[in-house]
Amino acid sequence: MNIDLTEPTTNVISLTDARVKYRNNYCRHRPLIVSEELNTVECEDCGALLNPVAMLIRLAHEESMWKRNFDQMKELREELKNRQRCKCDHCGNMTNIRPRRK
Repeated sequence: MNIDLTEPTTNVISLTDARVKYRNNYCRHRPLIVSEELNTVECEDCGALLNPVAMLIRLAHEESMWKRNFDQMKELREELKNRQRCKCDHCGNMTNIRPRRK
């Protein structure tokens, strides 16, 4: 049996097609197509024309959420870093805590 790999098969669907087909009339409008020439924003999945201002607001909210999460993770990292040091009873200097050996 010889399989010709040079010609694309037509019975294969893309992931984008599958996502749109099985959404049950609900689209989150995640992949966006932005046209600078027409000043439009279109959903890549369902093809709906979206309000550009509403999409800017959504992106601003998401960016704010990512910034808050980043700042929180940075604080937690610093807190953990500070927990890895203690004051030595013998010399009074701050030293790293060694992990226990089992």
